[in-house]
Amino acid sequence: MRRIGFLLMGMSWLGLALAQNCTGQLVRHALGETCVVGVPQRVVALEWTYVEDLLALGVQPVGVAEIQGYQEWVGLPLGLDKNVVEVGLRSQPSLEVLTTLKPDLILAPAFRVKPIYPRLAQIAPTLTFDPFAEGVRPYAEMVNTFQTIAKVLGRTPQAQTVLTRMETHFAQARQSLQKAGLGGQRFVLAQAFTSRQNLATMRIFTRNSLASQILERIGLKNAWEDTPQPYGYTEVGLEALSQIQTDHFIYIVHDDDNVFTSSAEALWKRLDFVRNHRAYRLPGNTWTFGGPLSAERLVAMVVESMTRR
Repeated sequence: MRRIGFLLMGMSWLGLALAQNCTGQLVRHALGETCVVGVPQRVVALEWTYVEDLLALGVQPVGVAEIQGYQEWVGLPLGLDKNVVEVGLRSQPSLEVLTTLKPDLILAPAFRVKPIYPRLAQIAPTLTFDPFAEGVRPYAEMVNTFQTIAKVLGRTPQAQTVLTRMETHFAQARQSLQKAGLGGQRFVLAQAFTSRQNLATMRIFTRNSLASQILERIGLKNAWEDTPQPYGYTEVGLEALSQIQTDHFIYIVHDDDNVFTSSAEALWKRLDFVRNHRAYRLPGNTWTFGGPLSAERLVAMVVESMTRR
């Protein structure tokens, strides 16, 4: 117990020393506190959410993890500059490439980079975020993370413009649903794909997911009553389709991997929400773990699909 006490005292002393010696912004984040001096110009993003946040603020990163994956899964019109450098996997970036890039800021998810955080922090000031931490409200975390990144980059006014536009879009979406008689109706949101084990798999988003909380902000109610899951979704087989009771079923699939019609067509056609034309397909690059721009896009596609009839 005395050892733990001395350790905690040491950590407190180090934090106090950092605060006293920091000549820039002292930023508290998921894995500690980091001093950021000046306005960073060379930023590396090790998660697609933070790539999106940077682009929304008008900032091109110098390095990004898994660029091809970002382009495949995050369907936004803002593109990466051709000079952006690939830095490796999101969970295992190349420290050699990062060092060569000489960044003055690294943005990373705590749940992926915790083991290598000390090494990242040696390369450049590193800010980490954790949308999946226990007790975190994903929507609030998304907004707070966006605002934190903006403040560090000296772009708070731009962030406020983006967030105001998003909230205005949500208010208009809520009105559109109410006008169509759809306000307060129940939905289930799922993402389906063929797993690495060649199994048709479905992720159903729970109420503690970012996507669910976004749709709840426009007046819809999540009908999936499973207990909250660490990453905000329940992963099940397609046989679970028969257990879903909802007014509207919203599903995300890639064109070349629509498991609902290829692996479970007979069951699919018998479902009430399919027979009643209340199943809505969204494109495979609908990103449900993103920032304000992805949130706007999700809402726009859902409302357009539900009010099209």
